[in-house]
Amino acid sequence: MKKTNKVTGKKIQVTAASQLQAIRDKFKELKALRTQINGMKALYQQHDILMAELMPLFIEIGADKFIIKREITVGNKKYRFTPFFYDEKKGQVGAKVWKSTAFESGSIE
Repeated sequence: MKKTNKVTGKKIQVTAASQLQAIRDKFKELKALRTQINGMKALYQQHDILMAELMPLFIEIGADKFIIKREITVGNKKYRFTPFFYDEKKGQVGAKVWKSTAFESGSIE
């Protein structure tokens, strides 16, 4: 297969071997990423445990309702909970939003 070099304008020969090597390199990179991600699973598990322990601090349960507090104060430090299922711009509760974290309910800062 011949392609034109954009810089020089000359025709160059592109071999199937170079295309195969590019694909092999991508598979090799994918395997390395999966290894790295698998190494982080323990961190996600610890994150989920801590989020499950801290989330009840932001939830107040009544007889017929529950209220999610956006901010709590522990000692002299404030912590903020940002739920991912609430759209602040629209002011409404929405469907579950998928994020790239292990715990999708929200973030505590």
